[in-house]
Amino acid sequence: MLYLDQPFFSGAFRGGDPRYVELAERIQHAASVQLLTIPRSSIHDWETRLWSRGNELLEFIKRTSRGHTFERAYNIELRQIIRGFRRWLSGDDATYPVEQRGALTQRVHVWDDYFFVDVHHEPGDTELQRQLKQQSTERLLDLFDGWRQSDEPFEQSVAGELAGAKRLYVDAFLTYFTRVGRGDFSALFDSPINSRVVEQMRHFLPEEMPFHDMLRRCENFFDSEHFANLPYQYLRSRAFATLRGMVRNGAYINRERARAKLGGFYSDVDHAAFYGPYCDAIALDQPMAELMEKPGIALAEKFNVRVFSLNHLDDFHEWLDDLEASMTDEHRQALNIAYPP
Repeated sequence: MLYLDQPFFSGAFRGGDPRYVELAERIQHAASVQLLTIPRSSIHDWETRLWSRGNELLEFIKRTSRGHTFERAYNIELRQIIRGFRRWLSGDDATYPVEQRGALTQRVHVWDDYFFVDVHHEPGDTELQRQLKQQSTERLLDLFDGWRQSDEPFEQSVAGELAGAKRLYVDAFLTYFTRVGRGDFSALFDSPINSRVVEQMRHFLPEEMPFHDMLRRCENFFDSEHFANLPYQYLRSRAFATLRGMVRNGAYINRERARAKLGGFYSDVDHAAFYGPYCDAIALDQPMAELMEKPGIALAEKFNVRVFSLNHLDDFHEWLDDLEASMTDEHRQALNIAYPP
């Protein structure tokens, strides 16, 4: 299973860089002979809406993925938290067993059918989405001056990122809970997705447990190694802690250049953090691939996934060579039967 981030799809779609085109052709061929699957994600769907030719790009992604899809990002996030919470409650060790089936909408390790059914989703207010993306980038850049003055060690930065995630979950839930308690039932429909995380966690605690004890129990989980080791939280917290260290050491001094390089940073991190751990390989743009190779993250070693970019083209082609060489005579015969010329 291979995951392609948005920059790869965009580069292959535009066709201006022959390196992308050649790789895209090889990847599509490997998928057509049932050696490879390339599921698309909800982050792909969201990001294409911000592009001038978004509908065309999304259709290209759908054809390349051949109908295979990951669960939406927030579903993967919630499932990881609930599974980690249950392991914590049971006293299991703090490792998180990564299983592909928990991140996919259907089986992918089966041969493709002759067609797939697609459901069209309206994009919503794309101009607002573009503005929010720009605002998030500016807020990120605003942090850099403070980071340059900090001497916070890496692990402390990681802990700070995890503490920030904890506050988001708890505060969102308390706001939602308070609104419902006051009779504002519109909170059931317009509250952010992360406001339901703690609510879901409460279902695994004794019903007779007082509310404040339930909340404290959930907060204790967010302070635990179990939470820190959830794949999404592990990679995201360390990505931002690593970026903080890079800025402190002199990177991204020029704000204009930083804006150009980090305009898609949040989405690029999410591509790797949500989906990388579930794949055999992931193709990222060059800055994000380099970030994921940093010692404090080490995506490849931590989750046994190959990380490719344009800086690792030879390795990427070699991986595809090995994949094609693995095809048996029986496999070739079955292709002729299942998909006759």
